[in-house]
Amino acid sequence: MPLDIIRRATKTAFSMRVLLIKSLIFGLSWLILPFWAFLAVSIYFYLVPFFQPFKLLVPFILTLAAALIVPHSFWFAVFLGVLFFYLLGIKNLILINRFDNHQMMVFLIMFLVFFGFFLHFQNWQRWIVSLISLGVGLSFFFLFDELADYVKEKDEPKKIFISGLGSFLLWQVAMAVLFLPLNYFYQTALLFLFSVILADFLLEYLGGKINRRKILWDFSIFFVIAVVMLASANWGF
Repeated sequence: MPLDIIRRATKTAFSMRVLLIKSLIFGLSWLILPFWAFLAVSIYFYLVPFFQPFKLLVPFILTLAAALIVPHSFWFAVFLGVLFFYLLGIKNLILINRFDNHQMMVFLIMFLVFFGFFLHFQNWQRWIVSLISLGVGLSFFFLFDELADYVKEKDEPKKIFISGLGSFLLWQVAMAVLFLPLNYFYQTALLFLFSVILADFLLEYLGGKINRRKILWDFSIFFVIAVVMLASANWGF
């Protein structure tokens, strides 16, 4: 029995070390290599070892999309490296607490997607903005739908409906935020705050844990933080 424990601990430590190295290479390759070379490295690390490749395919695609649209800098390389750490750790069953880690991965993806969206489209000057904002809303649908799988909700149509409702609400808020004369950082922060509160609220609803106290608590958090952000922002594009 002690030998089995030592063997499992050694295997876990080795897997974590490999995961850390892959995440570091992922971030560095994005920072210093051409995008096609970074893409090849990413696909190789995702598929090797070949284990449940379709499990997190959508988050992987969104991670690559975020890597394409965010600006090149050291800190975004760190963000992407941490995101890839969670993605591979969940996919390859290395990270134990899967729901919390999956939730962290989803929030990192959403932040990067929102940042890239508002960085390139801060207002409605181009018609394509409405189409791309719809894509932002759809990204929430797929990411939240995966999170909802952790909730013991046997009614699949209900889960899909709630995911779709959340996606629609986020799309509408994203379009509304575009009308605010704020820079992309505050726009990103507002939409990210809304998405986190919305995801938490909908997960609690699917889990049958929603009540008046929870509704008041979520609304209060959103209201207070949003007011602080809007009051500290420099208004004007």
